[in-house]
Order: sequence, then C-alpha cells, then structure tokens
Amino acid sequence: RVLVPAWQVRRVPNESSLSLAQASALPAVSLTALYALQLAGFWPVPAKYRNKSILIHSAAGGVGSMLVQMAKILKLGPVVGVVGRTSKVAAAKALGCDVVIDKSKQDLWAAAEDA
Repeated sequence: RVLVPAWQVRRVPNESSLSLAQASALPAVSLTALYALQLAGFWPVPAKYRNKSILIHSAAGGVGSMLVQMAKILKLGPVVGVVGRTSKVAAAKALGCDVVIDKSKQDLWAAAEDA
C-alpha cells in the first residue's frame, strides 16, 4: 500500500496514449526541463531572450524532448538538438528541432557553430 495526499494524485485518462509508467515520468521530466531552462536564464522568458538559439543535448530523450517542446513554446530559436544515433534524428525533428546534430556522424562543436 501507498499512502499519498489526494492533492498529489493525478488520473491518467483512459483514452491517453501514455502508459502508466510514461505518465508517471512526466512530472520529473517536465520539472527537470523547466529547471534547466531557468538555470540557463530562459525561463521565465524576458522578451530579450526570444529568438535566441538553444542547444539541447539528448534531444530525443526524456528531458531533452521536453526541453525541445518547451523551447518552441517559449519562442526560442533556432532549437538545435543533439542526438547520439542516426535513428534518433527523425524523432528530434518531429519534436520540433530546427537543426539536428548527429554526433555519431558529425563533429558536435563544429556543427553547433554552423547551426
């Protein structure tokens, strides 16, 4: 048994495409991404940061994918995503990356300068 205050419990809708495990990970992933944006000075976003580029490592992973989506919502750009495998390039682009660097095929810092 687990005893949790009611205000800390959320219901996953039946029609959700998320599994219980995926839904359970959302708070940790989203708050970690938000904290990273805050540490970088991008959130809360003053107008001067709009249209500023942002480089996101592991852009197709949990926190990285959330960062990509938050960066787009905050109108940061270009959003440059870094992935470690070619198989993740399409996922990073689908999430909203303007540029994707595949560090298994490209020199990360040279490609980042070009982006």
